[in-house]
Amino acid sequence: MFAELYIENLALIEKAVLLWQPGLNVLSGETGAGKSMLLDAVSLLLGSRAGREQVRWGADKLRVQGVFAPPFSAGLQQTLAELGLEIDPEEDLILSREVQAAGRSSCRINMQPVPLTALKSVGRLLINIHGQSEHVSLLEPDKQLHLLDSFGGEAVAEQRRQVAAAYQAWQQTARELAQAQQEDADDAERRRFLQFQIEELTAAKLRPGEAEELAKEAAGLESVQRRSERANRAYSALYAGNGAVLAALDGVVRELEELQRFDEAVAPLQERMQSLYYELEDAALELRDYRENIVDDPARLEEINARQFALKALCKKYNADEARLLQILAANQQELERRENREEYLADLASREAKLAADYQQAAGQMHSLREAAGQELAARIGAELKYLQMTKAKFAVALPTKAPAADGCDEVQFMISPNPGEELKPVARIASGGEMSRIMLAIKVILASLDEVPTLIFDEIDTGLGGRALGSVAEKLVQVAQETQAICVTHAPVLAAYADNNLLVEKREQDGRTVTGVQELAGEAKVQEISRMLAGDKVTATTKRQAEELIEAGRKLR
Repeated sequence: MFAELYIENLALIEKAVLLWQPGLNVLSGETGAGKSMLLDAVSLLLGSRAGREQVRWGADKLRVQGVFAPPFSAGLQQTLAELGLEIDPEEDLILSREVQAAGRSSCRINMQPVPLTALKSVGRLLINIHGQSEHVSLLEPDKQLHLLDSFGGEAVAEQRRQVAAAYQAWQQTARELAQAQQEDADDAERRRFLQFQIEELTAAKLRPGEAEELAKEAAGLESVQRRSERANRAYSALYAGNGAVLAALDGVVRELEELQRFDEAVAPLQERMQSLYYELEDAALELRDYRENIVDDPARLEEINARQFALKALCKKYNADEARLLQILAANQQELERRENREEYLADLASREAKLAADYQQAAGQMHSLREAAGQELAARIGAELKYLQMTKAKFAVALPTKAPAADGCDEVQFMISPNPGEELKPVARIASGGEMSRIMLAIKVILASLDEVPTLIFDEIDTGLGGRALGSVAEKLVQVAQETQAICVTHAPVLAAYADNNLLVEKREQDGRTVTGVQELAGEAKVQEISRMLAGDKVTATTKRQAEELIEAGRKLR
């Protein structure tokens, strides 16, 4: 939900803070007070073009900031994640933009600098400004397709999953067939190449882990002399040399044996020394065996070095380690076998591709039928809403022009409208009137409010050219939409203002010799006074105030 809009140094606005509420928010004020500037601020926040002429005269820069309160849609959270922006889904999201008087512009999301494209991507998932088509995501074909499929319910959703699965299977086989057909064109040369690599790699007699084993064995052979010398010195120190440890320990054991004759308390110590002697003697014998088994084998070392050189050369040639060489050998063998059975393989692949294509076309055809039925129902319901909104002669339809096969089927979706009798149906995006566009979007939103994930709608010029019952109908529909989605409406119509949950008055005044635009929240008597002004201008009477109070009460009853 849009919670707060902060504006600083935008045209006539020096500083303004707008606090939005859930439900229906209405901006009112005299013509020329600056309501359009507030929409300009929102547009800047959504990534629209910024110009230095928008900066308040005498200021260095303008700044707009929007605070959005959770919960946030899954689509928005995914977009933020793709942009590398981590957010706490339970905390506010803040979008801001600055425009320097020199012309430079900067954007931030949660105080992190982002490109303008990122601001646009996130903004379009937070707010739709109806009446300014560059921000109306409902006019985008992909969005219309999504909304129609959502309107179609689980039956369409399940069929769409089947279409996507059929498309993926078909395209995978089609790619394999295209590759096989290309392979067939250069088959002879490719087979010779594969045969050469297979023979070369097979002759190398590769086996997993051989390089590691060779390195370990080579290291052992290269250290023969060093190991032999150290083993000799250790053996001599322990057993055979002058002052050997075992000879000295034997002397200790004998002395303790003599000492035991005089003092039996020495017996345990003598036994420990005797045990140590036997253990060291065993160790000395093992060390002697190790020394005698050290064998110098220069021929084997030369053989290992030659094998290592050959393996390194092969790895360098194929730009692969030995494990990858084995994979290349297996893959080449499989490909060569396939190529040797080329005609049978191609025929089988072509047959499978044709069947999968037919399966896809059947699934896409069933999807088209479901979309046609959903489109007719959607068009009928939107048409009824348009009649209620006093577009009694309008004709609405959902067109399904054909597009190239895709994972979502072969249908494009276009919302079509003929506002007046005798006019051909045209895409909604080409409707010129802002008032008609806003009512059309309002009618669509009434039906699709629970399906569209964009949480905030702004309706501009929705009361243009309307009066009497038409305005009352639009006001009632806005209240209905605002029960599902936050709605913001800029209006001169008293009935729309009366039905609002939150009223904001835009005023222009002179301050310190300069014209400034400000915004104030209206409640209670202030709201009655503003609606009375909208009804009667400067000639507000007790009767006018009663009319305003009656309108406010009528709006309250709609909830």
